[in-house]
Amino acid sequence: MTTSAADIYEIAMGRWSRRLARAFLAFVDAPACGTLLDVGCGTGSLTLAAATRYPSAHITGIDLMPDYLGEALLHAAPNVKFETGDARALPYENASFDTAFSQLVLNDLAEPQKALTEMLRVTRPGGVIAATVWDRSGGLAFLRLFLDAAAILFDGDGEALRARIFNVPFENEDALLDLWADAGLTEIGTATLSIRMDFLDFNDYWQSLLGSHSLIREFFTSLDAEAAHSLQTAVRRAYISGGNDGRRSLVASALAVRGVAGNT
Repeated sequence: MTTSAADIYEIAMGRWSRRLARAFLAFVDAPACGTLLDVGCGTGSLTLAAATRYPSAHITGIDLMPDYLGEALLHAAPNVKFETGDARALPYENASFDTAFSQLVLNDLAEPQKALTEMLRVTRPGGVIAATVWDRSGGLAFLRLFLDAAAILFDGDGEALRARIFNVPFENEDALLDLWADAGLTEIGTATLSIRMDFLDFNDYWQSLLGSHSLIREFFTSLDAEAAHSLQTAVRRAYISGGNDGRRSLVASALAVRGVAGNT
């Protein structure tokens, strides 16, 4: 049976994005009713968390990947609908939603500014627009264990991999604040949201890691057997930290921003 992109995402990041969704929604503080739009909804972690938090609201999740939406539909709620579409060209009329938000998407888009412009266009004046992204270089310990080991063991290629994954447009709260301000939003606030990534053992961690980012997976699978063993051993030593293999709880943080839409 072929493993889909949605399956890989759920194993690697789905459980963590669901935890983050709860913290993010508390930060967004959207109205308890009305219409909400989740842009780049993926497998529906944020959309479905919003459905639980706001049972009187009507929530739309939109994503470009039908495979992800297929996974989301398995857990659909009565007040939710999922649609296929591009974050940079949303298929909705102006001022269609009371709130628009996006989780873990902006740093992976080729044109994040265009996505924000679209979110602003489809949100009614006075509505909330918010987003969150992983704090990759400073807040993802589970990535650091691997990327630092790769950079030490494989000077050039390992260093390049770490730089490529950490080189994202919005690497701190100020960068997100500037994006929101440049778009004309008001009452802008930012925050760093933290969750725990709990792993049963190193194998659980390793499976999550390899599914977390295609560049990590491609790098590891490109190594010869001896190099791959050396890297996995080094990462395992970092994971167990001088103790026995078993449960570990690593901190993960995300950067969040919210603002209020004016007249467009």
